[in-house]
Amino acid sequence: MLSEAALGWDARYASSPSVWSLDPNEFVVAELSELPIGKMVDVAGGEGRNALWFAARGWQVENVEFSKVALEKFANRAKKAGLTELVTSNLADATSAKLLTEPTLSVVAYLQLPWVDLEKALDNLLVQQSSGVIFGVWHGARNLVDGYGGPPSAAMLVSESQLTEWAEKHGLDFRVQERIRSVKTDAGDRQAIDVTLFAQL
Repeated sequence: MLSEAALGWDARYASSPSVWSLDPNEFVVAELSELPIGKMVDVAGGEGRNALWFAARGWQVENVEFSKVALEKFANRAKKAGLTELVTSNLADATSAKLLTEPTLSVVAYLQLPWVDLEKALDNLLVQQSSGVIFGVWHGARNLVDGYGGPPSAAMLVSESQLTEWAEKHGLDFRVQERIRSVKTDAGDRQAIDVTLFAQL
């Protein structure tokens, strides 16, 4: 049975041909372009903008997403791009998903949850990935006051200290960074403040 949150996202994804940009996240491209081709999992990947970018580069990709509508759009985009054999859909909640493959790269892009739930999602991912890279990008805690866009709730934003404590607790080789992203608006360019995690397993 689908959760109320999943049903809400189904409605949102059904309301527009593209809820998010078709292009991959700029920090995903900057940080991960040089990795050797392998198996990638896109956690809460939505319509699959990051997963499809990796598939186009020859990766086997799995989109873990609790919105059935988003996964249908993902599969259709993959078909149109001739990437069907490289993609897998996994209808599941990020906090408890059972992966269908063991990845060499996991991407968690803008999964904005209260920290207790986000930590569950990261822990769930970590126990199913034995090697490679976990990369995450989130709207950062400082974005609420000094940045633009993202959830208007401090509880849904992620701090550098939370990510650092999580990675240190698990003994990971990692770096956490605050990143500035330019956002075009009708009033001109604005700056969004993100935080990223790059963890080598």
